[in-house]
Amino acid sequence: MQKFLTFVIVILAVVALGVFGTSLYAQYGLLMAPDISLSQRFALLPGIAVSAGVLIAALTFVRERGKTEMERRRHVGEVLLGQASAGFKTVIELLSDQNNSRVVWVRAARTLLQATRLGRRIDSQEYKIAYELEEERARNDLYKILTLPDENSNGRKPLPPQFFYGIDDWRTCATLDEAAIRASQNLVAYSVTIDAVPPQPNLRPLAERSVVAIFSFVEYPQNYDDPLQDAPVWDENWDQSHDIDQGARRYVAHTKQKFAVAGKLHDRKAGASS
Repeated sequence: MQKFLTFVIVILAVVALGVFGTSLYAQYGLLMAPDISLSQRFALLPGIAVSAGVLIAALTFVRERGKTEMERRRHVGEVLLGQASAGFKTVIELLSDQNNSRVVWVRAARTLLQATRLGRRIDSQEYKIAYELEEERARNDLYKILTLPDENSNGRKPLPPQFFYGIDDWRTCATLDEAAIRASQNLVAYSVTIDAVPPQPNLRPLAERSVVAIFSFVEYPQNYDDPLQDAPVWDENWDQSHDIDQGARRYVAHTKQKFAVAGKLHDRKAGASS
């Protein structure tokens, strides 16, 4: 209801701008007409003053209304950004120890989805950019959490599928069948008494939806606008640099030379085979 009233008020203000603006223009035209008498000019002055006053008031209202709406959007964007950032922080804290607890993963996935929903509601452009940075930070942190060091490549490698069965010894479990069997061997018999709280059922395998939600977030979306595309490309003048980028420029130049040589060799082989 409030939005409808605001819309009506703005429409009325715009109409007033048009009506009184046209009236003021017409009266000013009469006032400046060469064949009008002095008494007629004075008679037009009150109407011009009224039209000008209403026009100024309408312009002021529209301007202040626009400023208020901009401030409201900025405030909403600030609140949504703060809540989304707090959600990402919670997700990182829940998964930072690289646990494979079903309950923890479900909580983390729910919080992550709520955080991204809040981010999609941000209208203010500056806060939308800030949210994208927070999202990127969370994606990078989760990538480190959800991968393992690879000694062979000096990089990172994915978690093995045994991890997602929720067993403690997933590192030494050889097959998925064995992991599934171990995950189901945790049935415990107990009696319910008023003196003690019964243990919670320990469901080992991670919930599929929670796994998909978290890993879908870590992956870059297909419509991702990669900022690296805007990075400049160095020219061949690597020997003219005397700054911190000397080694980096030589590396890039050497890489280009290698690709160029490889391309020529490929063309020669293709020509010989044909």
